[in-house]
Amino acid sequence: MATFHWISIAYPSLDINANSWYNPSLNMVAAEAVVTHIFLFLAFYFEVFLLVSFLERKLFVKRALVIPTPLNADAHPHVCIVVPCFNEERTIAHSLESLLALSYTKEKLEIAVVDDGSTDKTYEVALRYAHDSRVNVFRKEQGGKHTALNMVLSHTSAELIGCLDADSTVDSRALLRIVAAFKNPRIAAVTPGIHVRNPRTILQHLQRVEYLLGIFNRYASAGLGSIYIAPGPFSIFRASTIREVGGWRHGHSTEDMELGLRLQNTGWIIANDPRAIVHTITPKNLSALIRQRVRWSYGFLRNVLDYRHMIGSPTYGNLGLVILPAALLSFGAALFFAVLLVWHFAQSIADIISRFLLVGAEPLAPTSLFFFNTSFMWLIVYATIALTVILISLGSFLSTGERRLPYSTPLFLVFYSLLTPIWLGIALARAIFNTGVRWR
Repeated sequence: MATFHWISIAYPSLDINANSWYNPSLNMVAAEAVVTHIFLFLAFYFEVFLLVSFLERKLFVKRALVIPTPLNADAHPHVCIVVPCFNEERTIAHSLESLLALSYTKEKLEIAVVDDGSTDKTYEVALRYAHDSRVNVFRKEQGGKHTALNMVLSHTSAELIGCLDADSTVDSRALLRIVAAFKNPRIAAVTPGIHVRNPRTILQHLQRVEYLLGIFNRYASAGLGSIYIAPGPFSIFRASTIREVGGWRHGHSTEDMELGLRLQNTGWIIANDPRAIVHTITPKNLSALIRQRVRWSYGFLRNVLDYRHMIGSPTYGNLGLVILPAALLSFGAALFFAVLLVWHFAQSIADIISRFLLVGAEPLAPTSLFFFNTSFMWLIVYATIALTVILISLGSFLSTGERRLPYSTPLFLVFYSLLTPIWLGIALARAIFNTGVRWR
């Protein structure tokens, strides 16, 4: 009876009593209400959990905003940055110029450009920079990003090895900041703060907000020891550790996620410095965005399946007990709410058509501009939206020192959640039928 009372408060239009439980239609509505409240509460709880974890790291936040003390040339470790590229003739020059502008001892920096079977002039453009002693240009048959990284790993003597996607540019002090973190011998990798480079389309501006939220989430996850993705734009690794765990793998076209999970699985730490700023080009149109996110989401499902022993295991700390279960729940929740939205929209259309056929056109019911739904469910929704805005602001603050929100934040909050279920649904179908995804 307590459950019926709780649902009736949230859904006051329902006439629920003990006898109504035997009504299959009302039973389904009640179950829908329960699941909806559970998902909303978990989303709110997880955001509060991340925010509290962040606030507990105030000291580290202050440190993150301080530029590390420059090391003298002798103290700089030898670093190799790999730039794997396939048909990147229009972006590779900007990436290489940003690497050559890094504030780092020239003798300790190696840049390895690997043309992975490009069919355009990527190789020729890269060769223009080979006159610099730091740059080596290689050409190989197309085998995927992981093969390019492993090829360089097997030849370099660098202590640290990193990757910069050929459509990304890096801030001049990013490497100095990241290298400083490797003073901790337990750290195997350090991830940067990734921003959208020169957003032009509405979709890119929405992604700009998403990336700011991602900066906060990655920083908070680092504090919990739970980063499981070392993204392509300028993540730096301890070379000996990568050799120890077996190098990069295909990882269902998401080698950065597979390696992150493998490092966590073997007990290494992945750190984050949000002030090591990298800018990356993001998809300009919807079809390109969906293709990219289907690959990411498919890779998440397949890699989590491969490392399913970590889920719920206290051996892996917050990653196993909180972060991975929360990621899976958010995946399911997004699809649940999408199906719910489509179902209720279809029901509303059918109801309108039915009434029109019965009684003809009806005047629209008057609505009040001052109406504010204060049901329990909507209060959770309002609180979750407010927290999301706070986290976006904190993501901006961590990386740039400014709390100012992008102008596209309201559009992101309204529309982006409607797009997400599209690629999640496609990825889930492909994961179930094991059809795979292609990088290009």
